[in-house]
Amino acid sequence: MPLAKSEDCLALPTDLAVLELTHRSIEDMETMSNQTLRIIDANLNRIGEGLRVLEDIARLLLDDADLSQQIKDMRHEMVKVDVSLEQQFLQARNSEGDVGVNLEASGEEKYKEIPATVVANARRVQEALRVMEELAKNPGVPLESDKFKRARFNLYTIEKELFAKLMRRGKAQSE
Repeated sequence: MPLAKSEDCLALPTDLAVLELTHRSIEDMETMSNQTLRIIDANLNRIGEGLRVLEDIARLLLDDADLSQQIKDMRHEMVKVDVSLEQQFLQARNSEGDVGVNLEASGEEKYKEIPATVVANARRVQEALRVMEELAKNPGVPLESDKFKRARFNLYTIEKELFAKLMRRGKAQSE
C-alpha cells in the first residue's frame, strides 16, 4: 500500500482502522472465549497507552505538530472499537485475577532519559501489534492480520523519526 509522504515522516494509510467490524465479525467476536477477548483487550490497551506516551513526547517535548498528529491518528484508529465489542472486552476483563499484574522482568528499571522511554514504549506497542497480528491469523478471530502488520511497520518509521528528533534536540541543547 503506498503511503503519502509528509514533511519528515510517513503518513499512515487511511484504512488503518483495525476493529471496524461487520455484523458477521461481531457475531464471531461474541463466540470467542473470554481468554481470547482478554488477550485482545490487553493488547489494545497496550497499543493505546504506548502510543499516548509517544504522542505526548512528540507534542509536548518536541512541539512537533505533524509527528504528534500522526501518532494521535494511529492511536485513535488502532483502539477504535464498536460499543458492543467494548462491552464484551469489559465483561471478559479480569484485572483482579490477572496472574501477570505483579510480574516484573529482570533488568526492568526506571528510564533515565526520554529516548529510552521512546524506545521502550515503541517496543511495547510493536509487540502488542505483533500479538494482534498473530492472533488475527487464527480461525474464528475476525481481525485483519495485515492491518496490524502495516501499523507495526509504520510504527518502526515513527519510532526512528521520533528518536532522531530527540537526539538532534539533545545535541542542540548540549552545544
